Order: sequence, then structure tokens, then C-alpha cells
Amino acid sequence: MSQKYAIEVENLTKIFKSPGNREGNTILTDISFKIPYGASVAVTGENGSGKTTLLKVLATLYLPDGGMNRILGWDLVRDASMIREKISFVSPGLDFQRKLTLEENLKFFAKVQNSEIEGALKFLEAMKLMSKIDERTETFSEGQKAITRLAIGFMKDSEILYLDEVTTGLDVNRREEVINYIESELTRKTKIIVDHNSSVIDRLCDQVLILKRGGRVHKIINIKELLESLPYAYEITAIPKRTLSDREIKQLWPRYEKTGGIIRFYPKSRTEAQVINTRILSSGFISRAETRAIDLNDYSMRMVDDESNPFD
Repeated sequence: MSQKYAIEVENLTKIFKSPGNREGNTILTDISFKIPYGASVAVTGENGSGKTTLLKVLATLYLPDGGMNRILGWDLVRDASMIREKISFVSPGLDFQRKLTLEENLKFFAKVQNSEIEGALKFLEAMKLMSKIDERTETFSEGQKAITRLAIGFMKDSEILYLDEVTTGLDVNRREEVINYIESELTRKTKIIVDHNSSVIDRLCDQVLILKRGGRVHKIINIKELLESLPYAYEITAIPKRTLSDREIKQLWPRYEKTGGIIRFYPKSRTEAQVINTRILSSGFISRAETRAIDLNDYSMRMVDDESNPFD
């Protein structure tokens, strides 16, 4: 395995066993991939595909049940203590001492992580949360708790950041501030990100690792190349006033998908989207329609279900 890569995973398997289930439930199955130093990779896939479990294994929180796996050149199992010195894992599950003030919490985690609080204070200053430094964290809103978790994660000068749904609980403006900070201050770090918000992935990640059902890797691909290759740029969701025949739908646009009582059109450009919406308005067939841009989550979800071009 080469030192070119921050993360090298070969046939990683994770099985959760219980007293009543001797064989256990296989969450990750023979996963293999490599991530270069400095890359920022999104992990996507439907619920239950093992995204968070994968991050926890890579962060040494769970032991793998198989595979030849190395983090920063160290063996994931044998050298776990050394790996922990060089990584940070942040998730909504990260809890802190709620009876302590923000500053007391930071000092506590600094001692646990053998780090200094300056990195956390820099982030809190950028997030304009220093005014809360002497307040107990039990009084914090969900958004303020999310910022505190990130501050704890950014405290250590880690080489790898594992960020699991860290924007949960943040409003749009706060999320934008966090994205801007990571873009400007943490750009050189290797980042592995799970986030249901496509704007976070689109802004912060240059590759995407797509997991299939059963915890298998579908593929790892460059996001820019993927987005440029998409045959359709928008999705128009239309709810008809009555059941429409295929002939009537094709009058609106020849390429469509019909699921239950919902019709979806996939225009290639903004111009095509405008044409479809004009036809919808003039047809009298549709009671309501909504247009939105196709994002990475759409593509990865469909790709998992269809090995061919998911929009053909």
C-alpha cells in the first residue's frame, strides 16, 4: 500500500453480532477504495447503506471484521492509538458536559485530545459565538450545540476530518458560514463527509463514494466530472388534475417518468425547463408543478438502483 494515499481500504467488512444472532448483520461488505492526501470525499447512498458505520470504522470507533486497511500509512487495527492522534470525528452524537460552560467544555476536550483550544476559539470567533464562552451549554440552541461540536472537532490539528451530518440543526445562514470556514481554513486537510444537504457536498467535496444496499461500494468518482456528464440538469415534478394518458403527457414533453399520480420531466437545460413549464401552464392538465436543479444526491440514489445511466 502506497504513501500517496491518506486512506487505503481493501476488502473492509463490518459485522454487528448479538446474542440471538450468531452470524450477525453485515453492514459493510468487502469495501475497497483509496483516498489521496488532501482530497475531500462525500460518502453517499440510501439509508442503511452503511455511511456512518464506514466513517466510524475509519475513525477507529468501530473495529473492522476484515480487510487490509491503512490510515495515514498505519494499520487501522494495530496502530489505532496513533491514528487517533491525527484524526477528528464530528457527528451529532458527540456530547459534551452540559452543566459546564462553553469554555470549560473546550478545556475538558483539549485535555482529552491532548490539544490546545486556540483552534476552537478561532472557529467560534468566525461563527460569532464567543459571546457565549462563559454560558452553560445546557442553555444552547441546537444550532449552537452543532457549532460547539465542530469547534471541538477543529480544536485538534488533525490530518483527516470525518464529518458526519455536522450541519444538522443549522439554519441556512449558519450552514453557509460553516461551509465558508471549512473552504477557507481547512482546505488542505483530508475530509470525509456524510451530509444529506447537497449544497454542503457540492461546495466542499471533489469526489463522491457511492454505497449500495448491503454496504458495498458502487463507485468512487470525481464530482465535477460526474455533474458535467449528467444528461439532465433539472427535475420538474407535476401533479395532474386527473389521470393523463401517455399521449397527453408527451404533448408536454416526450421524456418523462410516471410514478403513481406524479409525473416527472427531466429537461437538459434551463431553456428546456422554461418550455416545459410554459406548456404545463397552457395545457390545463396540471394542478401544481415544481422545478428544481438536479443534484448529486439524485444521481447517486438512482445510480445505486440502476447500474446503467440512471437518467436514461
